[in-house]
Amino acid sequence: MKNNIAFILFMLQFITLGAQTTPVPDPVFENKLIALGIDSNGITGNILNEDAEGVINLNVTNSSITDLSGIEAFVDLEMLDCDTNLLTALDLSSNTKLKIVDCQKNILTNLNVSANEALVSLSCQENQLAGLNLSNNLILSDLSCQDNLLSNLDLTNNTELYQIICHDNDLTQMTFPTSQNKLEIVWCYNNQLESIDLTNAPILATLRFENNNLSFLDLRNGNNTNIHTMDARNNTNLSLICVDNIGYSGSAPNWNKDITAQYSESCLLGVENVELNAITIYPNPARDLLTVSSNAGFIKKIELYDQFGQLMTTETSPDIHVSNYSTGVYFLWIETASGSKTFRKIIIY
Repeated sequence: MKNNIAFILFMLQFITLGAQTTPVPDPVFENKLIALGIDSNGITGNILNEDAEGVINLNVTNSSITDLSGIEAFVDLEMLDCDTNLLTALDLSSNTKLKIVDCQKNILTNLNVSANEALVSLSCQENQLAGLNLSNNLILSDLSCQDNLLSNLDLTNNTELYQIICHDNDLTQMTFPTSQNKLEIVWCYNNQLESIDLTNAPILATLRFENNNLSFLDLRNGNNTNIHTMDARNNTNLSLICVDNIGYSGSAPNWNKDITAQYSESCLLGVENVELNAITIYPNPARDLLTVSSNAGFIKKIELYDQFGQLMTTETSPDIHVSNYSTGVYFLWIETASGSKTFRKIIIY
């Protein structure tokens, strides 16, 4: 009898030792795992490791989860969908088999995917990320990180990318992959980028650069006819857009630029361009007095037009009084003494 009791106690101890667990501190996350039929030991603040192992896909979207701790037990996970929750941090360093991660629409300030070398698709848009390290995600092909707080995006090692969606950040610097052979889609509008060179991306198709601070844009990839959409509007410092063929770019129906920007095949500023680039307008926006000046030539004439193309005034003086005009967007037609002409957009408030 004593031997039987001892055997039973030994077996219970063995089972207890064998049933290893991982803490799940957020009860909302644990309840979700129970509802999905994954967590079999109920509300205990943990999950049996054997319950998590073998799970390939995990969808906990729109569940008001604040903490995904316990995800480290899911060592076989290949797809994680945790979008539309209340997560502030997400560490996926234990989930090395992950291929697809969708963590958009949280309040993430920290995302760790440095150990996810199998990652192919990452959707982390609409968070509060100020940094994003993708240096180890060498086979990443689809990146959506728009609507964050990123000021720098380094994609040097991500040579498999076909899509980069990074609009509506605070980007002042963006490093494209060393190889861009698979890159087709680049949406980086509503940032503060000053320079973009995509001459090594031969199959570009859809490009959006509007509302940046671009002064340099080179699209001479030898295959501009494959680009069905290009938008570089609202880059007031952009004088030249470098292209394969001026005729094609100028007539392509879905290519858009500011009137002050010109297409160029040589991408070199001529004498006229140098003169026009030397023109400065200040202050802009303006309320009372607007001044047009140039350190490369005399300003001969200035015409002010409203947004509907109506001529408001013609001036030969560099100073224009605008206090009597309604708030809105206007255009200056500027002619220099040498005959060079340019349009510039201004705002009166």
